[in-house]
Amino acid sequence: MINITSFFRSRKEFNLLFCINSGRSGSNYLSSLLGTTKEVFSQHEAEPPMIGGYLEMVNNYPFSESYQSRRVKVDAIKQAIKSMPKSKKIYCETNHMFIKTFFDVVMDEFSEKVEIIILRRNLVRVLKSFIELGYFSERNKVWSEWMSSPNSITAVLPCIGLDSELDQYDLCIAYLLDIEARAEKFQKDYPSARTYEIKLEDLNDFSNINRMFKAMKITPTQETYKIYNKKINNREIRKKEIGISSSLDYCEKRLKEYIEKANYLGIEIPQKAAT
Repeated sequence: MINITSFFRSRKEFNLLFCINSGRSGSNYLSSLLGTTKEVFSQHEAEPPMIGGYLEMVNNYPFSESYQSRRVKVDAIKQAIKSMPKSKKIYCETNHMFIKTFFDVVMDEFSEKVEIIILRRNLVRVLKSFIELGYFSERNKVWSEWMSSPNSITAVLPCIGLDSELDQYDLCIAYLLDIEARAEKFQKDYPSARTYEIKLEDLNDFSNINRMFKAMKITPTQETYKIYNKKINNREIRKKEIGISSSLDYCEKRLKEYIEKANYLGIEIPQKAAT
């Protein structure tokens, strides 16, 4: 365990930045962008990534029952902050597991120092990527290591059916809508955390990146210009291996149908996911 007193003495001036996102929404690209700034020490999925067993815990039991086990992430973050270059003032991690497996332990430990990016990508495009990567299907044997069940104990949004009753599309959609509901709940539960809402599509325009950095009081460098608009974490080869094809039109149709079913059942879909 890290001695908390000596830790804060060694790093009096630092902040932390985390990202709420669904996965397949540009979080790796965002991490790379932020890491080019003068102030930010940025990682995408730092150790421990909080997948696998940690996800299983929060899928099946309330957060309180696994709280102490999941505090391993807090110790890892403290160690990373102690080790990062003195020129860096912000520890950043864009891991999509934040909102699923370690947001609560981080906020309890660092609440006054935490800022949040809510990163969104066009939901239909995210759904298409999920389908073609075989998430929530037998074609992909490892997706369950990092994607929470839409019927998990800690899910925020009720699902339209049990996992066993839904096909791949409905399971992916239910998961994606639940992530948006988790983001909404996080903002209500932690109103003091400064939040930046960013669309991946807006990061294709450098003027938007500059505005974002200005709002966050961080400084771009020449490396920022080099990485701008560069494709990162492209999964086309993996998609070919999985062998599932879909279309944006069909994904949009399925999303609308899911929302209609949810509305019929009295399930309130998060506004920003339904538009």
